[in-house]
Amino acid sequence: MVARKDQYIPLEPNENNTHCSVYVQKYDVASEIAAYFGAFCVQSHDPIAKRPPQQMTSTDPNDPIADALLGESTYERLRVERYALIKRRIPRKLVYQSGLLFALALVVPIVATYPSAVQAAFPGGDPLWSSPLVLWVGVYAGGIEVGTATCLVAVAITRRRYEPSLSESQVHALLNVEDVASMFGLATGGFAILITVGFFLLGHAGVETVTAVVESAPRDPYGRTGVPIPVTAVGAAAAVSSGVVYAVGRYLARA
Repeated sequence: MVARKDQYIPLEPNENNTHCSVYVQKYDVASEIAAYFGAFCVQSHDPIAKRPPQQMTSTDPNDPIADALLGESTYERLRVERYALIKRRIPRKLVYQSGLLFALALVVPIVATYPSAVQAAFPGGDPLWSSPLVLWVGVYAGGIEVGTATCLVAVAITRRRYEPSLSESQVHALLNVEDVASMFGLATGGFAILITVGFFLLGHAGVETVTAVVESAPRDPYGRTGVPIPVTAVGAAAAVSSGVVYAVGRYLARA
């Protein structure tokens, strides 16, 4: 049985460059109408229309990794591709360092609330204006935080100013500086700050604990040092530095 031409329903060409047509054939069987469907393919000489390739662009703000890989910034692309223990961007690292400096500034309220018996154990009887040995660990840690934060800010400014003309080797050099500064600031400096705050917190455990620490240590951590830098001065400097580093980090995040 042959189907008429108007019974064929042409379809779109498939991937094999063929047209598929469907026909419906009707006939009577015992006064009932049954429909049978069939399909067959015929060769088509018409070329299949293909869509032009679309270039991927960085338009998704919720996917910073894809945005960095597909964006125009060589610095961001290489930063995402390279291995680093601390993968955060510079503004976020500065916020972390600001938090560490703020933790160092907390030694002032910690010392100010010592019990009277613990305060009497410090040289001069006034721990706020004393210069114990353990405080110098915090001084060095604060210096590390401020110095490494300055390096990170310098890297961010250099990148923003010269990035369109920076070569990959120059970008790698900037990333090396950023990685070293991040490790010293967040790892080394952060560990030293935690040690400093921890030793000062022991004063709230009582004079017996302070005495036990002094007797077990090779050198009195709460003893007087030759350089008269009091706890209040270190705490105030750490608080100011924390505010400045935080403000710079927020500015770089919005710029």
